[in-house]
Amino acid sequence: MVVDVFLPWGFAMPPARCLPVHTRHHGRPRIAHPAVLRNLAARFAAMLLTTCAAAPTSADVLHLATGGTVEGEIVSKDDQNYVVRTTAGTITLPADAVTRIEVAPSPFQEYELRLADTADTAEGQFALAEWCQERGLSTERRKHLHRAVELDADFAAARGALGHVRVGEFWVDARTTVRRDRSARPEEEPRAEGDRNDERVVGAIQSNWMRRIRTVRTQQLESQLEKMRAAGRTAILEIRDPLAILPMTRVLSGGSRSTRELLVEALGSFTEDEATMNLAALVLVDGDRGVRERAVSRLKSRDDPRIAPQMRRALRSDNDELIRRAAYVLGEIADTSAVPELIDALKVRRWKMVEVPVRGYFGEWQQVFSGQTITTISGQVRVAHNPQIGVFDAGFVTIQSELQRREVTVYRTEVLEALKLLTGENFGFEIPAWKRWLEEKRP
Repeated sequence: MVVDVFLPWGFAMPPARCLPVHTRHHGRPRIAHPAVLRNLAARFAAMLLTTCAAAPTSADVLHLATGGTVEGEIVSKDDQNYVVRTTAGTITLPADAVTRIEVAPSPFQEYELRLADTADTAEGQFALAEWCQERGLSTERRKHLHRAVELDADFAAARGALGHVRVGEFWVDARTTVRRDRSARPEEEPRAEGDRNDERVVGAIQSNWMRRIRTVRTQQLESQLEKMRAAGRTAILEIRDPLAILPMTRVLSGGSRSTRELLVEALGSFTEDEATMNLAALVLVDGDRGVRERAVSRLKSRDDPRIAPQMRRALRSDNDELIRRAAYVLGEIADTSAVPELIDALKVRRWKMVEVPVRGYFGEWQQVFSGQTITTISGQVRVAHNPQIGVFDAGFVTIQSELQRREVTVYRTEVLEALKLLTGENFGFEIPAWKRWLEEKRP
Protein backbone atom coordinates (compact mmCIF):
# COMPACT_ATOMS: atom_id res chain seq x y z
CA MET A 1 0.00 0.00 0.00
CA VAL A 2 1.31 3.46 -0.91
CA VAL A 3 -0.16 6.49 0.89
CA ASP A 4 0.55 10.20 0.40
CA VAL A 5 1.29 11.82 3.76
CA PHE A 6 1.02 15.64 4.05
CA LEU A 7 2.71 16.90 7.19
CA PRO A 8 1.43 19.98 9.03
CA TRP A 9 3.69 22.95 9.74
CA GLY A 10 5.97 22.33 12.69
CA PHE A 11 5.77 18.52 12.50
CA ALA A 12 9.25 17.03 12.30
CA MET A 13 9.80 14.19 9.80
CA PRO A 14 11.70 11.15 11.06
CA PRO A 15 15.27 10.88 9.71
CA ALA A 16 15.27 10.19 5.99
CA ARG A 17 17.43 7.05 6.39
CA CYS A 18 14.63 5.33 8.34
CA LEU A 19 11.99 5.78 5.64
CA PRO A 20 11.60 4.23 2.20
CA VAL A 21 10.56 7.45 0.49
CA HIS A 22 9.69 7.79 -3.19
CA THR A 23 9.08 11.21 -4.71
CA ARG A 24 6.61 11.77 -7.50
CA HIS A 25 6.96 14.62 -10.01
CA HIS A 26 4.98 17.03 -7.80
CA GLY A 27 7.47 16.60 -4.93
CA ARG A 28 5.16 15.15 -2.27
CA PRO A 29 6.65 12.34 -0.15
CA ARG A 30 5.25 8.79 -0.59
CA ILE A 31 5.75 6.42 2.33
CA ALA A 32 5.23 2.74 1.64
CA HIS A 33 5.58 1.00 5.00
CA PRO A 34 2.59 0.17 7.25
CA ALA A 35 4.66 0.22 10.47
CA VAL A 36 5.97 3.68 9.61
CA LEU A 37 2.43 4.86 8.93
CA ARG A 38 1.25 3.63 12.33
CA ASN A 39 4.20 5.37 13.99
CA LEU A 40 3.47 8.62 12.17
CA ALA A 41 -0.20 8.45 13.07
CA ALA A 42 0.61 7.98 16.75
CA ARG A 43 3.08 10.84 16.76
CA PHE A 44 0.69 13.11 14.87
CA ALA A 45 -2.12 12.38 17.35
CA ALA A 46 0.21 13.11 20.27
CA MET A 47 1.25 16.34 18.63
CA LEU A 48 -2.36 17.44 18.19
CA LEU A 49 -3.16 16.66 21.82
CA THR A 50 -0.10 18.60 22.99
CA THR A 51 -0.93 21.55 20.75
CA CYS A 52 -4.53 21.67 21.91
CA ALA A 53 -3.51 21.41 25.55
CA ALA A 54 -0.97 24.20 25.16
CA ALA A 55 -3.23 26.56 23.19
CA PRO A 56 -4.09 29.61 25.24
CA THR A 57 -7.68 30.29 26.08
CA SER A 58 -9.10 33.54 24.89
CA ALA A 59 -9.20 36.98 26.40
CA ASP A 60 -11.11 40.07 25.26
CA VAL A 61 -10.11 43.22 23.41
CA LEU A 62 -12.55 46.02 24.09
CA HIS A 63 -12.52 48.66 21.35
CA LEU A 64 -13.32 52.13 22.62
CA ALA A 65 -15.10 55.01 20.95
CA THR A 66 -11.91 57.09 21.18
CA GLY A 67 -10.02 54.63 18.97
CA GLY A 68 -8.02 53.00 21.78
CA THR A 69 -8.37 49.47 23.07
CA VAL A 70 -8.28 47.70 26.42
CA GLU A 71 -7.06 44.10 26.50
CA GLY A 72 -7.89 41.79 29.36
CA GLU A 73 -10.43 39.41 30.82
CA ILE A 74 -13.99 40.58 31.42
CA VAL A 75 -14.72 39.77 35.05
CA SER A 76 -18.31 40.98 35.03
CA LYS A 77 -20.63 43.18 33.01
CA ASP A 78 -24.04 44.77 33.24
CA ASP A 79 -25.98 47.44 31.38
CA GLN A 80 -23.77 50.24 32.74
CA ASN A 81 -20.21 48.88 33.08
CA TYR A 82 -17.62 46.31 32.14
CA VAL A 83 -15.22 45.17 34.85
CA VAL A 84 -11.99 44.03 33.18
CA ARG A 85 -8.78 42.51 34.55
CA THR A 86 -5.82 44.09 32.73
CA THR A 87 -2.07 44.32 33.16
CA ALA A 88 -2.65 47.72 34.78
CA GLY A 89 -5.06 46.21 37.33
CA THR A 90 -8.79 45.64 37.42
CA ILE A 91 -10.64 48.54 35.81
CA THR A 92 -14.23 49.59 35.21
CA LEU A 93 -15.30 50.85 31.79
CA PRO A 94 -18.65 52.50 30.98
CA ALA A 95 -20.60 50.26 28.64
CA ASP A 96 -21.37 53.11 26.25
CA ALA A 97 -17.60 53.74 25.80
CA VAL A 98 -17.14 50.26 24.28
CA THR A 99 -17.98 49.96 20.59
CA ARG A 100 -17.16 46.27 20.09
CA ILE A 101 -15.40 43.30 21.67
CA GLU A 102 -13.19 40.75 19.97
CA VAL A 103 -11.40 37.64 21.15
CA ALA A 104 -7.58 37.61 21.42
CA PRO A 105 -4.93 35.71 23.40
CA SER A 106 -4.64 36.87 27.00
CA PRO A 107 -1.24 38.31 27.98
CA PHE A 108 -1.48 36.40 31.27
CA GLN A 109 -1.93 33.09 29.46
CA GLU A 110 0.79 33.92 26.95
CA TYR A 111 3.05 34.63 29.90
CA GLU A 112 2.38 31.22 31.46
CA LEU A 113 3.29 29.50 28.19
CA ARG A 114 6.51 31.48 27.83
CA LEU A 115 7.38 30.91 31.46
CA ALA A 116 7.21 27.14 30.98
CA ASP A 117 9.65 27.36 28.04
CA THR A 118 12.12 29.81 29.59
CA ALA A 119 15.49 28.51 30.70
CA ASP A 120 16.46 29.28 34.29
CA THR A 121 19.54 31.24 33.23
CA ALA A 122 20.34 34.91 33.59
CA GLU A 123 19.96 35.39 29.85
CA GLY A 124 16.69 33.49 29.70
CA GLN A 125 15.17 35.32 32.67
CA PHE A 126 16.22 38.69 31.29
CA ALA A 127 14.71 37.88 27.87
CA LEU A 128 11.42 36.97 29.56
CA ALA A 129 11.58 40.21 31.57
CA GLU A 130 11.97 42.16 28.32
CA TRP A 131 8.93 40.40 26.86
CA CYS A 132 6.97 41.21 30.02
CA GLN A 133 7.85 44.88 29.60
CA GLU A 134 6.47 44.87 26.06
CA ARG A 135 3.25 43.27 27.30
CA GLY A 136 2.85 45.60 30.26
CA LEU A 137 3.42 42.90 32.91
CA SER A 138 5.45 45.08 35.26
CA THR A 139 5.21 42.84 38.34
CA GLU A 140 6.31 39.76 36.42
CA ARG A 141 9.08 41.77 34.74
CA ARG A 142 10.67 42.76 38.05
CA LYS A 143 10.42 39.19 39.31
CA HIS A 144 12.45 37.89 36.37
CA LEU A 145 14.97 40.74 36.56
CA HIS A 146 15.63 39.85 40.19
CA ARG A 147 15.91 36.18 39.24
CA ALA A 148 18.49 37.05 36.55
CA VAL A 149 20.54 38.90 39.18
CA GLU A 150 20.26 35.92 41.55
CA LEU A 151 21.71 33.69 38.83
CA ASP A 152 24.42 36.16 37.80
CA ALA A 153 25.18 38.94 40.27
CA ASP A 154 27.11 40.92 37.62
CA PHE A 155 24.51 40.67 34.85
CA ALA A 156 24.74 44.34 33.82
CA ALA A 157 21.62 44.47 31.63
CA ALA A 158 19.35 43.22 34.43
CA ARG A 159 21.09 45.45 36.98
CA GLY A 160 20.56 48.49 34.78
CA ALA A 161 16.89 47.64 34.21
CA LEU A 162 16.44 47.49 37.99
CA GLY A 163 18.02 50.92 38.38
CA HIS A 164 21.28 49.67 39.84
CA VAL A 165 24.61 51.40 39.24
CA ARG A 166 28.07 50.06 39.87
CA VAL A 167 30.18 51.80 42.52
CA GLY A 168 33.59 50.18 42.72
CA GLU A 169 33.01 46.48 43.28
CA PHE A 170 29.42 46.87 44.43
CA TRP A 171 26.04 47.38 42.79
CA VAL A 172 23.94 50.13 44.39
CA ASP A 173 20.26 50.89 43.95
CA ALA A 174 20.35 54.43 42.52
CA ARG A 175 16.76 55.03 43.55
CA THR A 176 17.33 54.48 47.26
CA THR A 177 18.14 58.16 47.87
CA VAL A 178 15.05 59.23 45.97
CA ARG A 179 12.88 56.94 48.06
CA ARG A 180 14.41 58.31 51.26
CA ASP A 181 13.78 61.87 50.15
CA ARG A 182 10.16 61.07 49.43
CA SER A 183 9.73 59.36 52.77
CA ALA A 184 10.71 62.61 54.50
CA ARG A 185 7.87 64.48 52.87
CA PRO A 186 4.32 64.56 54.18
CA GLU A 187 2.31 61.70 52.77
CA GLU A 188 -0.10 62.56 50.02
CA GLU A 189 -3.79 62.45 50.68
CA PRO A 190 -5.32 59.13 49.67
CA ARG A 191 -6.82 59.23 46.22
CA ALA A 192 -10.43 58.37 45.51
CA GLU A 193 -11.17 55.00 43.97
CA GLY A 194 -12.48 56.76 40.86
CA ASP A 195 -9.13 58.50 40.37
CA ARG A 196 -7.22 55.24 40.74
CA ASN A 197 -9.56 53.57 38.25
CA ASP A 198 -8.99 56.40 35.75
CA GLU A 199 -5.22 55.99 36.09
CA ARG A 200 -5.47 52.25 35.50
CA VAL A 201 -7.72 52.79 32.47
CA VAL A 202 -5.19 55.22 30.99
CA GLY A 203 -2.36 52.77 31.71
CA ALA A 204 -4.21 49.89 30.05
CA ILE A 205 -5.07 51.90 26.94
CA GLN A 206 -1.55 53.28 26.55
CA SER A 207 -0.02 49.84 27.06
CA ASN A 208 -2.08 48.54 24.13
CA TRP A 209 -1.11 51.54 22.01
CA MET A 210 2.56 50.82 22.76
CA ARG A 211 2.25 47.28 21.44
CA ARG A 212 0.24 48.28 18.39
CA ILE A 213 2.54 51.14 17.38
CA ARG A 214 5.65 49.03 18.04
CA THR A 215 4.25 46.36 15.72
CA VAL A 216 3.60 48.94 13.00
CA ARG A 217 7.15 50.24 13.33
CA THR A 218 8.92 46.88 13.26
CA GLN A 219 6.74 45.12 10.67
CA GLN A 220 5.81 48.00 8.36
CA LEU A 221 7.75 51.23 8.83
CA GLU A 222 11.09 49.36 8.95
CA SER A 223 10.16 47.03 6.08
CA GLN A 224 12.19 46.90 2.86
CA LEU A 225 8.96 47.03 0.85
CA GLU A 226 7.61 50.44 -0.09
CA LYS A 227 4.04 49.10 0.01
CA MET A 228 4.47 47.99 3.63
CA ARG A 229 6.04 51.32 4.66
CA ALA A 230 3.16 53.20 3.03
CA ALA A 231 0.63 51.05 4.90
CA GLY A 232 2.44 51.70 8.18
CA ARG A 233 2.48 55.41 7.52
CA THR A 234 -1.26 55.40 6.89
CA ALA A 235 -1.88 53.40 10.07
CA ILE A 236 0.01 55.95 12.18
CA LEU A 237 -1.61 59.01 10.62
CA GLU A 238 -5.09 57.53 11.16
CA ILE A 239 -4.62 57.44 14.95
CA ARG A 240 -6.84 60.01 16.66
CA ASP A 241 -6.86 58.88 20.29
CA PRO A 242 -5.03 61.49 22.46
CA LEU A 243 -3.90 58.65 24.75
CA ALA A 244 -1.76 57.39 21.86
CA ILE A 245 0.44 60.52 21.86
CA LEU A 246 2.84 59.33 24.57
CA PRO A 247 3.20 55.73 23.29
CA MET A 248 3.64 57.06 19.74
CA THR A 249 6.40 59.41 20.87
CA ARG A 250 8.19 56.74 22.88
CA VAL A 251 8.18 54.21 20.05
CA LEU A 252 8.71 56.32 16.94
CA SER A 253 11.33 58.69 18.38
CA GLY A 254 13.74 55.74 18.40
CA GLY A 255 13.25 54.97 14.71
CA SER A 256 14.94 56.04 11.50
CA ARG A 257 14.88 59.60 10.19
CA SER A 258 11.78 58.90 8.07
CA THR A 259 10.06 57.37 11.09
CA ARG A 260 10.82 60.43 13.20
CA GLU A 261 9.61 62.71 10.43
CA LEU A 262 6.38 60.71 10.45
CA LEU A 263 6.20 61.22 14.22
CA VAL A 264 6.41 64.99 13.72
CA GLU A 265 3.61 64.85 11.16
CA ALA A 266 1.44 62.70 13.39
CA LEU A 267 1.99 64.90 16.45
CA GLY A 268 1.10 67.93 14.34
CA SER A 269 -2.41 66.53 13.82
CA PHE A 270 -3.12 66.59 17.57
CA THR A 271 -4.10 69.80 19.36
CA GLU A 272 -3.45 68.47 22.87
CA ASP A 273 -0.72 69.97 25.07
CA GLU A 274 1.13 66.64 25.17
CA ALA A 275 1.67 66.82 21.41
CA THR A 276 2.89 70.43 21.64
CA MET A 277 5.27 69.56 24.46
CA ASN A 278 6.78 66.62 22.57
CA LEU A 279 7.20 68.67 19.39
CA ALA A 280 9.03 71.31 21.41
CA ALA A 281 11.26 68.65 22.93
CA LEU A 282 12.05 67.19 19.51
CA VAL A 283 13.32 70.53 18.20
CA LEU A 284 15.90 70.50 20.99
CA VAL A 285 16.98 66.88 21.26
CA ASP A 286 16.62 65.20 17.86
CA GLY A 287 19.99 64.63 16.22
CA ASP A 288 18.85 65.37 12.67
CA ARG A 289 18.50 68.99 11.58
CA GLY A 290 15.82 68.11 9.03
CA VAL A 291 13.62 66.53 11.70
CA ARG A 292 14.12 69.54 13.96
CA GLU A 293 13.17 71.93 11.17
CA ARG A 294 9.95 70.01 10.51
CA ALA A 295 9.09 70.14 14.20
CA VAL A 296 9.75 73.89 14.32
CA SER A 297 7.43 74.37 11.36
CA ARG A 298 4.66 72.56 13.25
CA LEU A 299 5.29 74.64 16.36
CA LYS A 300 5.08 77.91 14.40
CA SER A 301 1.63 77.01 13.13
CA ARG A 302 0.41 76.47 16.70
CA ASP A 303 1.41 79.95 17.86
CA ASP A 304 1.52 78.74 21.46
CA PRO A 305 2.77 81.48 23.83
CA ARG A 306 4.18 78.89 26.23
CA ILE A 307 6.88 77.71 23.82
CA ALA A 308 9.09 80.83 23.73
CA PRO A 309 9.63 81.07 27.52
CA GLN A 310 10.86 77.46 27.57
CA MET A 311 13.31 78.21 24.77
CA ARG A 312 14.56 81.29 26.61
CA ARG A 313 15.11 79.14 29.67
CA ALA A 314 17.30 76.89 27.52
CA LEU A 315 19.48 79.92 26.69
CA ARG A 316 20.37 80.12 30.37
CA SER A 317 21.52 76.50 30.50
CA ASP A 318 25.18 75.51 30.45
CA ASN A 319 24.88 73.24 27.42
CA ASP A 320 26.20 74.79 24.22
CA GLU A 321 24.24 72.58 21.83
CA LEU A 322 21.00 73.18 23.72
CA ILE A 323 21.60 76.94 23.58
CA ARG A 324 22.29 76.84 19.84
CA ARG A 325 19.13 74.90 19.06
CA ALA A 326 16.96 77.03 21.34
CA ALA A 327 18.29 80.18 19.64
CA TYR A 328 17.34 78.75 16.25
CA VAL A 329 13.78 78.13 17.46
CA LEU A 330 13.45 81.62 18.93
CA GLY A 331 14.50 83.12 15.61
CA GLU A 332 12.03 80.97 13.68
CA ILE A 333 9.05 81.75 15.93
CA ALA A 334 9.96 85.48 15.88
CA ASP A 335 10.24 85.98 19.63
CA THR A 336 11.68 89.52 19.75
CA SER A 337 11.48 89.56 23.54
CA ALA A 338 14.40 87.11 23.55
CA VAL A 339 16.84 89.61 21.99
CA PRO A 340 18.52 90.66 25.29
CA GLU A 341 19.06 87.05 26.32
CA LEU A 342 20.35 86.16 22.86
CA ILE A 343 22.88 88.98 23.06
CA ASP A 344 24.18 87.59 26.35
CA ALA A 345 24.45 84.13 24.79
CA LEU A 346 26.41 85.24 21.68
CA LYS A 347 29.74 83.99 22.97
CA VAL A 348 31.24 82.65 26.17
CA ARG A 349 34.64 81.85 27.65
CA ARG A 350 35.01 78.20 28.58
CA TRP A 351 37.68 75.80 29.73
CA LYS A 352 37.90 73.01 27.17
CA MET A 353 40.21 70.17 26.28
CA VAL A 354 42.02 71.37 23.16
CA GLU A 355 44.17 69.21 20.90
CA VAL A 356 47.70 70.51 20.42
CA PRO A 357 48.76 68.78 17.19
CA VAL A 358 52.36 67.90 16.38
CA ARG A 359 51.74 68.48 12.68
CA GLY A 360 50.82 72.11 13.38
CA TYR A 361 54.36 72.82 14.48
CA PHE A 362 55.92 71.28 11.40
CA GLY A 363 53.52 73.15 9.17
CA GLU A 364 55.64 76.30 9.56
CA TRP A 365 58.59 74.48 8.02
CA GLN A 366 56.94 74.68 4.62
CA GLN A 367 57.38 78.45 4.60
CA VAL A 368 61.07 78.13 5.52
CA PHE A 369 61.91 75.56 2.89
CA SER A 370 59.67 76.86 0.10
CA GLY A 371 61.13 78.16 -3.14
CA GLN A 372 63.74 75.41 -3.52
CA THR A 373 64.59 74.63 -7.12
CA ILE A 374 64.94 71.05 -8.22
CA THR A 375 66.74 69.98 -11.38
CA THR A 376 65.35 66.88 -13.05
CA ILE A 377 67.34 64.21 -14.87
CA SER A 378 66.49 65.71 -18.22
CA GLY A 379 68.15 68.98 -17.20
CA GLN A 380 64.87 70.86 -16.83
CA VAL A 381 64.33 72.97 -13.74
CA ARG A 382 61.09 73.33 -11.71
CA VAL A 383 60.28 75.17 -8.47
CA ALA A 384 58.83 73.26 -5.48
CA HIS A 385 56.47 75.86 -3.95
CA ASN A 386 54.84 73.53 -1.39
CA PRO A 387 57.32 71.00 -0.01
CA GLN A 388 55.70 68.32 2.17
CA ILE A 389 56.86 66.26 5.16
CA GLY A 390 56.24 62.59 4.57
CA VAL A 391 57.60 60.98 7.73
CA PHE A 392 54.19 61.14 9.44
CA ASP A 393 52.90 58.53 7.03
CA ALA A 394 55.62 55.99 7.84
CA GLY A 395 54.11 54.85 11.14
CA PHE A 396 57.26 55.34 13.25
CA VAL A 397 56.49 58.79 14.69
CA THR A 398 56.86 58.67 18.48
CA ILE A 399 55.67 62.19 19.35
CA GLN A 400 51.86 62.31 19.48
CA SER A 401 49.37 65.16 19.65
CA GLU A 402 48.38 66.20 23.16
CA LEU A 403 45.14 67.24 24.81
CA GLN A 404 45.49 70.29 27.01
CA ARG A 405 42.92 72.15 29.09
CA ARG A 406 42.72 75.72 27.86
CA GLU A 407 40.35 78.66 28.15
CA VAL A 408 38.78 79.35 24.77
CA THR A 409 36.05 81.57 23.38
CA VAL A 410 32.97 79.74 22.06
CA TYR A 411 31.20 81.66 19.29
CA ARG A 412 27.56 80.61 18.81
CA THR A 413 26.69 81.17 15.17
CA GLU A 414 23.07 80.05 15.61
CA VAL A 415 22.56 82.77 18.22
CA LEU A 416 23.93 85.39 15.84
CA GLU A 417 21.64 84.17 13.05
CA ALA A 418 18.64 84.42 15.37
CA LEU A 419 19.58 87.98 16.30
CA LYS A 420 19.95 88.97 12.66
CA LEU A 421 16.57 87.44 11.88
CA LEU A 422 14.80 89.15 14.79
CA THR A 423 16.40 92.59 14.49
CA GLY A 424 17.49 93.01 10.89
CA GLU A 425 20.89 94.12 12.21
CA ASN A 426 24.31 92.48 12.18
CA PHE A 427 26.99 93.53 14.64
CA GLY A 428 28.71 90.15 14.51
CA PHE A 429 29.91 88.84 17.84
CA GLU A 430 30.53 92.34 19.26
CA ILE A 431 28.36 92.19 22.35
CA PRO A 432 28.97 95.87 23.32
CA ALA A 433 27.73 96.99 19.88
CA TRP A 434 24.60 94.90 20.24
CA LYS A 435 23.92 96.32 23.70
CA ARG A 436 24.37 99.91 22.51
CA TRP A 437 21.89 99.28 19.72
CA LEU A 438 19.47 97.76 22.19
CA GLU A 439 19.70 100.77 24.50
CA GLU A 440 19.02 103.12 21.59
CA LYS A 441 15.91 101.13 20.64
CA ARG A 442 14.43 101.13 24.10
CA PRO A 443 11.86 103.90 24.75
